[in-house]
Amino acid sequence: MWQETVEVEIGAFSPNFIDAKILFQTVSSWSTFVYGAPQVEDRQKVWDDISALAAGRDEAWLLSSDFNEFLDNSKKRGGPVRPEGSFIPFRSFVSQNGLWDVSHSGNMFSWRGHRHSHFIHSRLDRALANVTWSETFSDGRCRYLRFEGSDHRPLLIYFDPTKTRGKGVFRFDRQLRGKEEIRDLISDAWQAQERESLFSKFSRCRRYLIQWTKDQMEAKVKVIKEKQAELEKELSALVPNSSCIESITGFLASAYKEEEALWRQRSRIQWL
Repeated sequence: MWQETVEVEIGAFSPNFIDAKILFQTVSSWSTFVYGAPQVEDRQKVWDDISALAAGRDEAWLLSSDFNEFLDNSKKRGGPVRPEGSFIPFRSFVSQNGLWDVSHSGNMFSWRGHRHSHFIHSRLDRALANVTWSETFSDGRCRYLRFEGSDHRPLLIYFDPTKTRGKGVFRFDRQLRGKEEIRDLISDAWQAQERESLFSKFSRCRRYLIQWTKDQMEAKVKVIKEKQAELEKELSALVPNSSCIESITGFLASAYKEEEALWRQRSRIQWL
């Protein structure tokens, strides 16, 4: 939201929601970020408050995040079956406000945890929108990401999935100077042809460095993805292996720390 192409104006807010007006690519819409009341007896008030602030709202409207509620027993795995009457308040809220699920991908069972003696997966997190939002952002969609660092899956919402990034600018990473393999790489690139211009030598060194960095990153990404897949499998299991989860989490935490250090350095370079 820090980008100049996006303007955000906070409307109403409470401990259970933030209602914001968003101007994106000259298109205005409302987004309400929800944290449903943990206690069942408090949820109806949250639904009433959100419905009241949006009364008569004809503009595009999106609601997302943790509703702490779901629509029927098919959105839960494990534990006892809930009575149908318990779903009526949330169903009424969704129906009366003309809301529909945003097209989604990934594992929709977004929360995992214990309730008394039962281990449960359920769909507490979702993205809902009115018809105007769906028509305005016809390519809009959302994706459930992996469990990691939380008992909830992050939910990533795309307003404009067609947007692509341009190529970055090459910058030499000073941390590479201490690596013996980089010294050998530069030496080989520099001496590949004796009779040529300095420009050609520098260009070849640049290409070699880019390819080496790419190969190293691909190898790291491959290992991380494999570990992420293992962690997702264990966290999604109805009988999770705690020691295995702890081991994989430790490995990923170390890998993410290295990645964070890299991006911190790059952001500092851009700031300077």
